[in-house]
Amino acid sequence: MTKTKLGSFTKTALASAASILALQIGAAHAESPSTASFDIETQPLSKALVRYSEQSRQVVVAPADLVEGKTASAVGGEMSPSEALDVLLDGTGLKPSKDASGAVTLTIAQAEAAQRPAPFQLAQATTDVPAEPTPVADSEDDLRSMDAVFVTGVRGQPRSVLDSPIPIDVFSQEDLERQTQTGLFETLRFLVPALNLPQRAGGGTATFIASAGLRGLNPDQTLILVNGKRRHKTALINTSTGLFSGSAGVDLNMIPNSAISRIEVLRDGAAAQYGSDAIAGVINIILKDEDEGGRFTGNYGKNFDRGDGEFRDFAINQGLSLGENGFANISFEFRDKEFSNRARAVPLPDPDNPAGLNLFALQPDGSLDPREFTIDRLVTTNFGNFPQTTYSAAINAEYDFGGVEGYAFATYADRDSILDFTFRRPRDPRNIPEIYPEGYRPKELISEIDYEVVAGLRGEQFGFDWDLSASYGTDESEWRNPVGLNASLGVDSPTSFFLGEINADEWIVQFDATRAYDIAMGDLQVSFGVQYREEGFEIVRGEPLSYADGNNGRAPSAQGFPGFSPEAENSLSRDNVNGYFELGWDVNEKLFLGGAVRHESFSDSAGDETVGKINARYEFNDMFALRASANTGFRAPSVQQLGFKGSRGQFVDLDDDGIAETIVLRQTLPSTDPAAQALGAEPLTPEKSENFSVGFTLTPGYGFTLTVDAYEIKVDDRIALSTQFNRGDGRASASGGTIGEEISALLDAAGFDASLGGVNYFTNAIDTKSSGVDVVATWEDQFDFGLLALSAAYNYNDDSVESVDPNPEELSGLILADGTAIQQFDRVRLGTYTVAIPESKLSLNANLERGQASFNIRGTRFDEFIAVASSEANDRINDAEWIFDVETGYKFENGLELYAGANNIFNTYPEETRQANSLGTNFYDTISPYGFTGGNWYVRAAFNW
Repeated sequence: MTKTKLGSFTKTALASAASILALQIGAAHAESPSTASFDIETQPLSKALVRYSEQSRQVVVAPADLVEGKTASAVGGEMSPSEALDVLLDGTGLKPSKDASGAVTLTIAQAEAAQRPAPFQLAQATTDVPAEPTPVADSEDDLRSMDAVFVTGVRGQPRSVLDSPIPIDVFSQEDLERQTQTGLFETLRFLVPALNLPQRAGGGTATFIASAGLRGLNPDQTLILVNGKRRHKTALINTSTGLFSGSAGVDLNMIPNSAISRIEVLRDGAAAQYGSDAIAGVINIILKDEDEGGRFTGNYGKNFDRGDGEFRDFAINQGLSLGENGFANISFEFRDKEFSNRARAVPLPDPDNPAGLNLFALQPDGSLDPREFTIDRLVTTNFGNFPQTTYSAAINAEYDFGGVEGYAFATYADRDSILDFTFRRPRDPRNIPEIYPEGYRPKELISEIDYEVVAGLRGEQFGFDWDLSASYGTDESEWRNPVGLNASLGVDSPTSFFLGEINADEWIVQFDATRAYDIAMGDLQVSFGVQYREEGFEIVRGEPLSYADGNNGRAPSAQGFPGFSPEAENSLSRDNVNGYFELGWDVNEKLFLGGAVRHESFSDSAGDETVGKINARYEFNDMFALRASANTGFRAPSVQQLGFKGSRGQFVDLDDDGIAETIVLRQTLPSTDPAAQALGAEPLTPEKSENFSVGFTLTPGYGFTLTVDAYEIKVDDRIALSTQFNRGDGRASASGGTIGEEISALLDAAGFDASLGGVNYFTNAIDTKSSGVDVVATWEDQFDFGLLALSAAYNYNDDSVESVDPNPEELSGLILADGTAIQQFDRVRLGTYTVAIPESKLSLNANLERGQASFNIRGTRFDEFIAVASSEANDRINDAEWIFDVETGYKFENGLELYAGANNIFNTYPEETRQANSLGTNFYDTISPYGFTGGNWYVRAAFNW
């Protein structure tokens, strides 16, 4: 059965970037052909094995140092795969053997094995003790610590991580399990130095979305694939004013970890190859494809401090054969995590000066209410991680019908996320004391159903490998307020509300084809494809009382998050037709040249875009190679950014007790909304990028590899949320009034009354640049005490805002008294694109395996980050910190595995950059890249059959 993943990085894939060579053109579980046609010239053995695997559809596994420096014999004609491999290996001193999985493993022939030197013996002048031969892996279990994947940034012939013309990271299932984090993105945060994931990207839905940015860019500027097919986005959009503001990416935590075989992270712009969104790179998730056996895993842990943050997950995976020509691999997972809260109790007020910290209104004589001494003063529960419960499942299946192969895969997730909003004191005007005499915390419950189904056929016709597929993905979210009230309705207010729904879906039909040509100067891979995509987004209104205004002077709408009003209700869709053409040219054994061009046509304001890419790799010798890439890219505004309209009731003008007296309705609007256009908003257009990278790979032998890649990414017309323009802005204006009065005049002229207290909107008003370097080094060797693998990965990234568009004419009058113009992006907002993200991240990892036992330790250094304030004097600087994680485990002969470990073993917290506020929060900056809830311990068990 042919496994030609034309839409992925790899046409086939399985191997070690550092220490083994492994090719998977045919499935290990499938019958290989009795005969095949071979045409392989004399060339380095490592390259010849790629050709052999491609032509025989056989899996081949071998330690890289065995094939290094060896030359393969020529093979030509019709013969069986075993006969062809014998000819290929003639004179190399290697012999093939087949393991239980069907993979062919290369080992040293007995006569030569006795002469093989021990590690580093070539560096020794003399030795008095005969060297023992290095153990040679002869099964998949022996190679487990070296598992990686043959990947490629071009279609067609497989390429190893080191042979790739662009930088790629590959992480196995074991790499993912060893992290034992609370989600897939949380795991990748420590595996990929170029990936940034704050504990909380901001308030509201930003706390629920697993939002991570690659190379300093937003989550929606990295394309996510599953088995090489585009993954649909979450319906939820980040409307916070913090990191990743305005983005709506793919939520990887909706995919069960137990279904994943490996993850490929392409760190280079790839819009010309894979389409819109691939500005920073591509993350490709490959699902498991075993046709037999299974695995059960269970994790349990909690935080060191307070014993909170309890998390547990259970997963089961089973492979099934579908006759002799197919398989189905099925996974199910339950994941649950509870609150982690780092808020502090509100101190008792000073009886001599009780105002401020008092939770209850003062007595008529000015004294404290006696309940101040009996109420639980840890009133804040939302300063940390929030609870989520997820049920997820996945299936991956293939069947060979003879000449045509059918495949299908699907994922499903049902997730409940809970957000506690800020505590409303008993005396707060947002409270009704008759309903909540001791105050309350409004809750927001978002229930999501997320699923995707992909089905397709692939085969070979006229010399072309072709792939025709169709997919549908959707994320449907229902919003409820299970604890709350609408203060403007008084004592008649309900205490729970249906707030509405936000849903997004995506249909895709695509065709891909690729063919290799043997031309006079090398081998040429020609690939092309077309795709039709339809995206939809809708907002469903909430129940009327969730957005009602009872006009009693108190806060309108449901507390926490107002229900979606009829004005917010929306439904939109758009079509996209695109096509690409790609060439990959192996000019000779040393030089590879590649190029791609793609044209996309959208049915809305995104319009038409054409982008291109060129890349090259030159191998000076077996140890050293240079690689470079240049490409243009784009990202069309998402349908979420085009259609989202939401509001929040917020208070301004605090009184002496810190209680807000003025209630305003602030809205986040699409750029086409009349209120946004009254403040200068214009229809969104695609972001456009230029991406350049250059690097080298070094493989001197002895199990050591090094890759270094420098890059620069310029993004013009970047889409983001503007500054919030508020009617209540009391800053003095040059006209003699206030900025708020100027904003009010603009909104009033457009017909909006004072209930619309503030507006921000999506806009293309900034240009940014991200420049940096990625360094990845690995070393692995066998010693008497065990197999030791060391790795180091480093990313340096400098983000800058290159320019901000001049203010639109509508905002020309917003001038402060000192002559400073109010920009569409204020200093705080611009800071989230620059210094809020650590400038560098270094990850060091050591893994030791001795027999059935294993030990792993990892240290990650996060550089300083700055929470930018309205003035430089108030900026909050967080120093660099090291986070250390450890794990130890044992694999029993009967299939049982036991592990114990800890994340952040030294219980490191970010700095307290502010004093706790009157509700006991805000002393940590919530954009911390390693969180602010300290360390946790865990235990994990697994059983294989």
